[in-house]
Amino acid sequence: MPEIDLIHDLNAARALAPQWDALAVERALPLCAPGWMLAWWQHKAPPDSELWVVMVRDGGRVIGLAPWFAGRGPGGRVDVRFLGAELSDRVDVLCMPGREREVREQLLGALARMRPRPDLVAFEAVSASSRWADELARGNPRLARYRNSLLPAPSVALPSGAPEQWLAGRSSNFRGQMRRMRRRLEQRGGRVRQIVDADEMHTAIDALLALHAARWDGRAESHLTGPGIRELLHDAAAALGPDRLRLWAAEIDGEPISVQLFLAAGGQVKYWNGGWMERHADLKPTMLTILAALEDGIARGERSLDLGAGTHAYKMRFADGDEPLTWGGLIVRNRRWPRTRAELAPRVLRHRAKQAVQALPAPVGERLRAAVKARRVDE
Repeated sequence: MPEIDLIHDLNAARALAPQWDALAVERALPLCAPGWMLAWWQHKAPPDSELWVVMVRDGGRVIGLAPWFAGRGPGGRVDVRFLGAELSDRVDVLCMPGREREVREQLLGALARMRPRPDLVAFEAVSASSRWADELARGNPRLARYRNSLLPAPSVALPSGAPEQWLAGRSSNFRGQMRRMRRRLEQRGGRVRQIVDADEMHTAIDALLALHAARWDGRAESHLTGPGIRELLHDAAAALGPDRLRLWAAEIDGEPISVQLFLAAGGQVKYWNGGWMERHADLKPTMLTILAALEDGIARGERSLDLGAGTHAYKMRFADGDEPLTWGGLIVRNRRWPRTRAELAPRVLRHRAKQAVQALPAPVGERLRAAVKARRVDE
């Protein structure tokens, strides 16, 4: 008979790491690895939040795990969220295949036992194909489903065979550009390589953050420039090692001009973020490092490269698929229910309006989008 353990202590959560990590690998969710999520909790947890990892066991074996924490939202609202919030995507409940029904019942029981009682259970940046929010709400009058965003997330299917065959199958324009950039980098005394030495990994993380900060300086805020990020990445690198947390760097005479971070689990490679030097923009150093990581994934026999949310031009040059991400979750029908629903209403309505426009015939939708854009410029 399955039973649950509610984990509130960081050391107790670390003791679960082997079985927790096995589930992350089984479900091919790199950013659900405890080496990543618990480093986030230690260094980036919001103030006054509480660890709420829900572990479902059957006969001593972990069959499911919800890597949650509880914190305060607007107006004192109690929000249950995934560890890694705002720095991670493609996160979810972890469950052994075929045990979903049992894990669902135990998770509902855990939510009922939480104190203070949750007002909202957020499913942020989960795969649009995930069924967990729907499953928890199904047949449960106390939980109401909501959605407030859906974003494309380009992906690349990694074929079997020699790594160079992937590039050979791309357009002549893309092949020519990448080969020219590689030659140009070599002519300047440069190379692209994976950083695998432990000490070098720490140096590369610092370089990544410095390059990223220089790019964003004076432009906009970035989640990578706040306190705790450096410590998070150093701890995650130590916990996961170079096979799971992969740093790829483009260098000229030993100086990094691009450092990009990837995480891997269960045949899935996940691009997280990075930084690059604008002085060498003509080399397209980010694209060269992503290409090297992609070819390395093929050589390892991995199945897919997830490029994350957003249709940035450099991502679209690689992508051959889309695995959208969605934001939403569950509102608890309690005394606070009307207020929680009202707080979420603007985002939910914007999402529904966007979906309605996308469903219109192409010319009508394009005219409406152009009108909205013009109005924003006027404002």
